[in-house]
Amino acid sequence: MTKKKETNQNDKIDLKSIKSTELSATAQLIKEYGVNPIKTPAYLAYNAYRKIVGYGLRYANDEMSPKDWREVYGILIGSIEDNKKVMIKDAIPMVVGDRAGVKYENKQYVDMAQIDESIFERSIQDKKNDFIIGWWHTHPGFGFFYSPVDCMTQLGYQIPNPFALGIIFDHTKFLSDEYFIGVAGLRLNNPDQGMLSTYDFVNVEYELEKEQMTKKVKKTVKDINKQMDKVLKELNYIDETLRKRALAQLQRNYGLILVPKKDIKVTKNEFEAEEDENYLYVWDPDFFKKSFRIPKFREKMENEIAKCENLLRKLKQEGIKYDHKKDKCQKKIESLLNKPNEWYNKMMGAFTKCIEKVSSVYDYLDTNERKIIEYFESRSSEYYKILDKLNSRAKFELKN
Repeated sequence: MTKKKETNQNDKIDLKSIKSTELSATAQLIKEYGVNPIKTPAYLAYNAYRKIVGYGLRYANDEMSPKDWREVYGILIGSIEDNKKVMIKDAIPMVVGDRAGVKYENKQYVDMAQIDESIFERSIQDKKNDFIIGWWHTHPGFGFFYSPVDCMTQLGYQIPNPFALGIIFDHTKFLSDEYFIGVAGLRLNNPDQGMLSTYDFVNVEYELEKEQMTKKVKKTVKDINKQMDKVLKELNYIDETLRKRALAQLQRNYGLILVPKKDIKVTKNEFEAEEDENYLYVWDPDFFKKSFRIPKFREKMENEIAKCENLLRKLKQEGIKYDHKKDKCQKKIESLLNKPNEWYNKMMGAFTKCIEKVSSVYDYLDTNERKIIEYFESRSSEYYKILDKLNSRAKFELKN
């Protein structure tokens, strides 16, 4: 016979106490903001809505078997209008998960930090007050509610920003009487209570009439479906052919990028950061041989250019045969740089064609897919900075 566990009076949840604390916290919020942020309505722009639906339907739709449906997650960008309304202006896809959950990885955390920084910089430039105001995810076939994991996620947004909210999209509710556009907004009633907090629905207004929102998004989804398979092939080509083969081969045959012998130090110190960047522009063989593996082609080019520069400076001072020797030096260095320039231009031409095909559905790509493009751009740009500097030095416009 199983012994029944005795309940300690101290273990019981004091609902009256929680209710009293909730009222106290609400009063404090009203005092601080002049309104109750928990009850503040939201405004959903079509720009944000189309991205939520467009990305969500890539992984859960009526054409797929329900067992293959997968949840997706993203962030909301916008502003708070006079503490009276949360303006949801944009929605950025971040990651796809499994049937009933999504897991963030390092890529997503880094991407989110970069997005946050770019929004901040753009807001200063455009004199706006946009920031990450919440998150969104899908509940394919599950409806609108917060699971314990969802509550934890919402806490992460709402504790620092009481106005923050979450949007849920469930395609099975699309065009339904109660949730015509297929989305609902939720917010915790009292995040100070942590996981004990209940949640409630947020009144969400839409940029367009509901019928217009759904009509436009249907056309958008149709266009996405037509192009997405081709776009994914282009992304694969960028990653497998251009990055892993073309760029890698360019670096192997005509290596310019220095490879650190140890990890580069990550620092917030501007002076240190600028010093790290010097390896792209300034040649210091003694320093680099200690810190980096120097590609043979880079070392050859630096030595050849330095040799010509020293000779030309001497001839310029002596005033003899300077123009003739300068012409010979230019032709020699340009011939050595001819192949890497040719290969680089050909590779970037292919990349540009890929981007032209990807650009139409770029808004519906997630972190992992965007990073394929960003990583290639970053790596090829690093190569180009050095190549461009060498091309410039090959003109031998020596300063007095």
